[in-house]
Amino acid sequence: MLSKLKSLLLAVAALVGCAGGATAQSVELRQWRGSAAVVRQPEQVMAYTMAEWRSLWTRVGANPPDLFEPGRTNAIGIFLGMRPGPYSINVLSASRRRDRIMVVFEERGPSETMVAQHAPPPPMQSAPRSLFAGPTFGGAPAAGFVAPGATSSLAPPPPPAGRAPQGPPTSPWAIVLINRTDLPITVEQRLYR
Repeated sequence: MLSKLKSLLLAVAALVGCAGGATAQSVELRQWRGSAAVVRQPEQVMAYTMAEWRSLWTRVGANPPDLFEPGRTNAIGIFLGMRPGPYSINVLSASRRRDRIMVVFEERGPSETMVAQHAPPPPMQSAPRSLFAGPTFGGAPAAGFVAPGATSSLAPPPPPAGRAPQGPPTSPWAIVLINRTDLPITVEQRLYR
């Protein structure tokens, strides 16, 4: 009986030890952010050397801080590309998960725009029968297509009521400095809050 109890306790201790290795451990980081990167296309760039560190900062048109230490630190540049208004990057966390470091960020923008990007499209409305005054197929009106040689007279939809102007375009960026070099780094974007 005693040996079975010892075996059970050892099994539980082994499971607790394995589970403890799978939990996320916070990793120290330093970050810089802005809204006017020189880079206009979305990209994520890793920096392992001093030359790569300097290259990150040329993408935002600034001089690099003297904080990068090759062999002791790594950096990630996150560039969202052009956005039609006031957008930014919010780095949520950097943590060790198993055999890698995970950097998690979210894109922040005008609240109604961000909600619209994540909302399902509005349901399609059926067109009135008068739009089907063209050719027919088997006795039924054609599906709202304009007859060859004819032009459509549908006006573009009106702009949404009450929508605030978007503002000047931005090109949001963040540079994250991590004080570790022993593990690979993965960048993850959180889409929903």
